[in-house]
Amino acid sequence: MAKAKPAVKTPGTAVARAKINLPIDANEQMAREVAALADRIQAPSGNKIAITQDKQFKLPNGDADDTMQGIIVDFVSYNAYYDKPYNPNDITPPNCFALGEVPSELSRSDNSPDPQCDGPCAGCWANQWKSSPTSNGKACGNHKLLAILPPNADAETPLMLLKISPTGLKSFDSYVASVARNFQRPPYGVITEVSFDENSTYATLRFGNPQPCSTDQLALAMSRREEARAMLVVEPDVSSFEKDAPKGKSKLAPARGKPPQRKAA
Repeated sequence: MAKAKPAVKTPGTAVARAKINLPIDANEQMAREVAALADRIQAPSGNKIAITQDKQFKLPNGDADDTMQGIIVDFVSYNAYYDKPYNPNDITPPNCFALGEVPSELSRSDNSPDPQCDGPCAGCWANQWKSSPTSNGKACGNHKLLAILPPNADAETPLMLLKISPTGLKSFDSYVASVARNFQRPPYGVITEVSFDENSTYATLRFGNPQPCSTDQLALAMSRREEARAMLVVEPDVSSFEKDAPKGKSKLAPARGKPPQRKAA
């Protein structure tokens, strides 16, 4: 009796595949992984809005103007201490830094190459008024980082990063409170106008003239919130920090007050 020939697959024959079902909590899992991406990627280098000395916003696409409009998709607080004066020709990483949502709850990052305190920023010597060696301000700069979309953005438009210096914080905080009070919306619910203080000799930011977002603009801003947060919490690259460079006033200084004086032998 002849043996049966084995079945031969012919071109075009469909092959049955096992059906794979998504986990029940797929959306939650993806949300967690999106948040975790911040620790695995570097902040985009070409998305920053530069501020020039002659009070101009220079956008990533090369456009420049003394006023800009945008939707503030999200923002965080950022503290950064440098032991050297700012030099545009020699950009160096911060000695110590912190990132977070609530300014009063910021604590220095474990990745700070030259920590100035061992705990919350509120108790750090560098975060006290009159700690700056050149003014009555703070040695540590308190900033805000904003993730912004232009009013005509679509799903493919890159987010832009704008840093608010300490001199612009009062205006920004007052503006956010005003939008919440008058429009019952967070910052991403309105189009914001950003300009410069005409009475200041240096470039300090001012915020105002809110206009409610359209339904499409609001939907787009909400859909980009997680992306914005992931971008904002990426820590600065401190790999080039010079370990042997002059350090700050007091490494792991006491909670408050001036750094301790060295006792005589």
